[in-house]
Amino acid sequence: MPQVMVRHLAGVFTREQQTQLMQDMIDAFVRVGGEGIRPNVNVTIEEVASGLWSAGGRILTIEEIEARRRQRAESEENP
Repeated sequence: MPQVMVRHLAGVFTREQQTQLMQDMIDAFVRVGGEGIRPNVNVTIEEVASGLWSAGGRILTIEEIEARRRQRAESEENP
């Protein structure tokens, strides 16, 4: 029984985006394992409060993630 656990900062993804991520992960297992595996794929999403995640020695906050998104959007608009 495949078990997929996703952990991310709270507020980074909407409920709709989380639901899409879960469906995409289930579909990926089905592509590899066949339709019969679908009922046995379990996906869990856990949200971690802003400021309670560290990566590369930096404390991540929702504000940091939003700033990164803005920077990425700006760089895509002005290549």
